[in-house]
Parts: sequence; structure tokens; C-alpha cells
Amino acid sequence: MESEENINAEHTTYFGVVEDHSNEVPQDDATGRLSSWEEDGFTVIRANARTAPGCHNNCGVLVYVKDGKVDHIEGDPENPHNQGRLCLRCLALPEMIYHPDRITHPMKRARADRGEDKWERISWDEAWDIIYEEMNKVIDKYGAQSILVTQGTGRDINGYLPLAAYYLGTPNQGMGFLSGEACYAPRFASTSMKIGDFFVCDYSQFFPDRFDDPRWQPPGYILIWGNNPLVANSDGMLGYWVVECMKRGSKLLTVDPKLTWLAGKSEYWFQLRPGTDLALLLGMCNVIVEEELYDAEFCERWTYGFEEFCEHVKQYTPEWAAEVCGVDAEKIKDAARAVAKAPSACMQWGVAVDHATSGYITGMACFDLMALTGNFEKPGSMVSARPCFGVGETWMPGDGLFEKIPQPEWAVGPEKRMNQDYPVLQVGGMKSSDMALKALETGEPYPIKAWWSQTNNAVTNMGAEPQRLIPALKSTDFNVYVDLFMTPTAMAVADIFLPACTYVERAGISGHQPYQIGAIKKAIEPLGESKSDMQIIYELGRRFMGEEGSWWKDPEEFFDYVLRHTPYTYDELKERTWAYPQFEYHKHETGKLRPDKEPGFSSQYGRYNFYCIPMANLGFEAFATYEEPEESPVSTPELAKEYPLILTTGARRWGLFHSEHRQSPSMRQIHKEPLVMIHPETAAEYGIKDGDMVKIENRYGSCIQKAELSTRLRKGVVSADHGWWFPERKDEELFGMMDVNINKLLPMKPGKTGLGNSYKSQLCRVSKA
Repeated sequence: MESEENINAEHTTYFGVVEDHSNEVPQDDATGRLSSWEEDGFTVIRANARTAPGCHNNCGVLVYVKDGKVDHIEGDPENPHNQGRLCLRCLALPEMIYHPDRITHPMKRARADRGEDKWERISWDEAWDIIYEEMNKVIDKYGAQSILVTQGTGRDINGYLPLAAYYLGTPNQGMGFLSGEACYAPRFASTSMKIGDFFVCDYSQFFPDRFDDPRWQPPGYILIWGNNPLVANSDGMLGYWVVECMKRGSKLLTVDPKLTWLAGKSEYWFQLRPGTDLALLLGMCNVIVEEELYDAEFCERWTYGFEEFCEHVKQYTPEWAAEVCGVDAEKIKDAARAVAKAPSACMQWGVAVDHATSGYITGMACFDLMALTGNFEKPGSMVSARPCFGVGETWMPGDGLFEKIPQPEWAVGPEKRMNQDYPVLQVGGMKSSDMALKALETGEPYPIKAWWSQTNNAVTNMGAEPQRLIPALKSTDFNVYVDLFMTPTAMAVADIFLPACTYVERAGISGHQPYQIGAIKKAIEPLGESKSDMQIIYELGRRFMGEEGSWWKDPEEFFDYVLRHTPYTYDELKERTWAYPQFEYHKHETGKLRPDKEPGFSSQYGRYNFYCIPMANLGFEAFATYEEPEESPVSTPELAKEYPLILTTGARRWGLFHSEHRQSPSMRQIHKEPLVMIHPETAAEYGIKDGDMVKIENRYGSCIQKAELSTRLRKGVVSADHGWWFPERKDEELFGMMDVNINKLLPMKPGKTGLGNSYKSQLCRVSKA
């Protein structure tokens, strides 16, 4: 194995590289594709859904408009992405557009009135005047690094919000108080060090003719790991794709402490102890290595440190993994053999991978399993998924937007980014939510004095320990909040409220996946004075930097700039509705992954890194190495006597998206109140019956939710709903949110890399309330 000497911790990756795709010919033929038409008295606009309200997808929709109002929305059967299917959220969108509680004009409130409903309607000009004055006070007194810019996980501003931070001159931009940045960031950051690219399961989504494309083959095995895709439909992936692959022969291996529909249809289902996923992965790798079931050609030609990895995993026997995870050792062996012998396999992973202090390392092991079995870049495996036509702004932050924008004279460089405690975050250019909360509370390493929050109901959903977060945010000098509705977060801490649009009221480009690019189209005029998230961001730039910082006259001109390296202007894409770029497999063999056009992956040496040199140089284990959760029956047995149950949270429910849609009558009809799922035998030990109100508590806090007894959940585990509040309880403090908020039981304490947090394996106890 090569020496580690003089090897920098930086790693090669294609993200942020701006390439010209303006002459690329798309795969799909748009001849005869209608952009809009008249039907039964409606104007029908063919478009792509995005947000707001929140979602992680870009389904094709038909928006039916009459007299300037959206009447209803249907799935577009011609759009290859969703093929006419829609979830409940899109169907219920008119309820959200025209809801009487929706805020459609800017508002202000005195800092002394935070937490109280003492809002005053103002104009946009007045709002921008106040924002300019107050932000400049913070910049002048404390420096631009004292401004924190955050987002949630819903609306499509992942690649745009860095521009807001750029305009304000702060390096501190990212997710809003998500401890350990524990939503895709841990596994994406670690696997990019391993292989240098973003890889996803191949469900034929790269082809406009989908499952009929002759180049595609269904995965032999789909590993559903910490994810329930039929309900979640997350990260640009639709759950029905798994079902379509099953119809064509794909088999499933599911890892989940809860029996889901897909788990019930699986060849192998591991109902493991939450927080022990890494042990199961290492145990499977052990079997494949010991029985020499690995893909020898792939491992020899395209990996680094393979022999050392084989030696490393010898300690992780299936018997050891079975004891740690609470599953059967023989099943581990059989499952490992089945995956290794399958013609292909892919990993459909979810946030459960990130929701562990070892989440960063677990992501590494997920890809180790795929590399051992040679499941990269062939049909039905893990395939590289780069921004569609090079447009990274729609789904993954990059530097493309900043090509011509000058740095503000007051800007602070990345050396001041709030990540000094975590070298991994420094390499990835990420700020630390955990350090940001610490800075709010202590002023160390420097104070945070202003907050720009967009699409981020932090104290209800994203932030752990809201009992700490609320007073910390109240200590700031100035806070701006952008959303559609008054939320507990806005009510608690905001000084200025800016109203955002729904996706049918604005222009846009679909994103959060690299499979196709499409147009979000304005079907109706924005309600009241609401504006799109992007327009709000570039108006911020215009106010702070003048025409030099933001030269876009309107949304169409802005999106023309975003599309500048593609074959299309915004109007052309709007007429076409969607376009598929060219796609091919085995790109690592043909030089299509590396900037130097040489064969290999876009990692530092062109190989998949079993031995991860950047990790070693950062002072961490170069191989995925198991660590028990910091708080568990094994690592803290005395604490487990007081809190004998394992708490997991964060699972999706039909219709709801995190803390959104609580205003929707149809969504609330389906799911009226927060539920905590408990196995009947576990519930009986505590005298709890189905429908009882249950107090959930641990050393961090407590909340009350309604019991839902189910044999689908592993015994000794409780699964609590997240993101709950009650918009109808306007007279209660923060809409009754703190009574039911499961985040009160979750600590702001990341893994040692600064990434990952044990949201799914805390200890707790329950009692009848």
C-alpha cells in the first residue's frame, strides 16, 4: 500500500466543477409535447412540482387553472420521473395555497416582543430597509461571521442559499441547527472521500423510456437500509421505483427495526437494535471476505487498500455482529452470500444511516459493501449522479452562481467558518450546527448575533434540544424568517417575516436529482405580496451590493443565468418542460469521471479507497471501525437501568413532510396528532393501552404523545413522531409545540467527526400520562 506521507487531506471531487453542456443533445424527443392546453373549461399547465410546501422530489404535474386560481393538480402520465403518480402533498396543494392562515405580506415586530403575536404589516421596501440597517449594525460591531444563514430540508434552495450568505459576507451557511448535519451530509461527505462522486441506486431513472430501456437491467438485490421509500420518497427518488424493479425480478434486503411493507416483501429483513447498522455491514463484509465471494477483478483493478481491508474486517465476525445487533448470525451469512452472488446490487439508504454518532463511518461501510461486490457503474448498481447538464444550483451547492459576483468588501473568509473543532467539516467546507448553538450560548469562538432563516422551522423540527435553542436564538440582535406560514420558530424568535411563494406561483428549475432537468412554471400570480425564495435572495443581494451584486431584472433572467451552460434558456426549457441528458454506464473505465479524462474514479488516486487516506490524515481510522452508540444498553448500562427503552424518531408519515402540512385539512384527517409506536408487549409492561397518552422522558427532557400499539416494531423500542405543532392552537404558547416535541429528548451532540447524531438510538422510559 502506498505511503501516506505528504498526502493532503483534500480529496478530488467533481462537485463545484462548471462544465459546458450547451451543445449536448438530450436523450428525449420533445416533438409534439404540449406545454399547456385548454380542457373542459380549465387551462392546463404542464410543469414540474418542487416546493414550497416541502418535498424532495420533482414530479411531473398538470396544474388545472380556472379564473386565475388553481382548482386541482394531477400527475403527468407522460413525465418519465413519476409516470403520472403523485403523493398526497401535491394533491392537497390548493389547500395550502389558499389557506386563510397563509402569510402573504412582509411583517415586522419589536425585538422585545419576540414570542408574542404582535406583528405589524409593512412594505417590502420597509422590510429591506430594516434588514439592511440591522445586518450592517451586526457586521460593523461583530463582523460578518456573526451572521448565521440557514435552511431546512424542503424547498429547492440548496444551491441558492449560499448566495444569500455570500451577499451578507458570512461563511456560516448550512442546515438550521441539525446536530451533526445529520441529513445526507455524513454519508455524502465520507463516501466522497472514498470514491469522489455522488452515487445512487440505478432504477432506470436516467432514461426517458425508463424500465423499457434496453441498456438497463433491474438490480439483483436492493438493500433498503434505514429507509422506507414508499412513504419517504426522499432525495429525488420515488418509492414506486422499487416496486417496479421487484416486478422485474429484483429482490430486497431490508434493515429496519420496524416491519414496513417492503420489509414484509423482502428475502431478508433485519430487525436490528437501532444504532448498530455499522456492525451489520461489517459482519456482512466479513462473510464475503472470508468466503472469497468478492468481485476479485473490480477489487484488483479499481480499489486501494483491499488486502488491508480484508484483514481489518476479520475481527467483525457474523456471530459478533449478530450479538451486537440482536439478529441471527446465520441470516447475516445467508444475506451476505446472496448479495455477493447477485448479478448486481444497490444501496437505497436513508437518514437512519446519518442518525448515529457513527453515521459518517456507517456511510463508508455501506460503500465498502458495494465495492466488495463490484457494484459501481454497471446496470442495476450504484451509478454516478452528477448535476443534470451541469446545473448543480438546483440541488447541490456549488460555485457556479459566483462566477461573476464580486466578494463584498466586508466579507469574511472560510477561516472564520464555524467548524474549528472538526477537521472533517473544514475539508468539506461545512459549518457546524452544534458549534453555532454553543456560540449563541457562550460567545465562543465568537458570537452569533443575527440569523437569516429560510425554509427552516428549526425549533419544531430540525434542532435538537429546543429548550436550549429558543433562548439562544432570542439572545441575538436580529432575526429574519422566510416562509409561507407563521410557525413556532417564527413566533418565538423572528423580527422580520418575509412571505414566500408556492411552486405554482413562480418560475424555477426542478432539481434535487441529476436524472432530468425541468421547468417549474408560474401557473397563477403570487398571492398578495409573496415572492419566490430565489427572488428574495437576489433582492437581498441587490440591497446589499447594488447592481454589481445582482443584475437579474426578473426570475426568468435569473434562471437564464443558472442555465447558461445548458442547451436551453428558461423559456426554451419551459416550452419543453423536461429534458434528459445523455447517460452511459462504466464511466470509470472510459475516463468520464475524472477531470484528467483518465480511467478511474474521481478520488485522489482514481480508485475506490477501502483504505481512506484523507481520513487517516485527519486523525481518524482509515477503515470503517465499529463504535457502540455513546448512549446505549451496552455502553451505558447504569443509565439503561433508569431508561431501559430505545427511542427512535424521524420516520416519515403519509402526507406530512417534517413539520409542514399541519394546516392542511386533508393531511390532518389522515394523521391528526403525534403518535408514539410501541410493541404491545413493551406497552403492557408499563400499563399502556392503545390510544393512551404517554409521557416519554430521558435525562434531556420529556414530551407527551398518543400511544399506537403495533407488533411491527421491535420490542424494547419506541418510535415517536417528529416535527409536530398545532396551527389551530393560536392562543397557546408556540402553538402547543413544546408539549409534544420529541426533540426535547435529543441532545445537540454530534459524532467525533462533527457529522452524525444519535437521533435513532437514545435511551428513554415511558409511562401513562
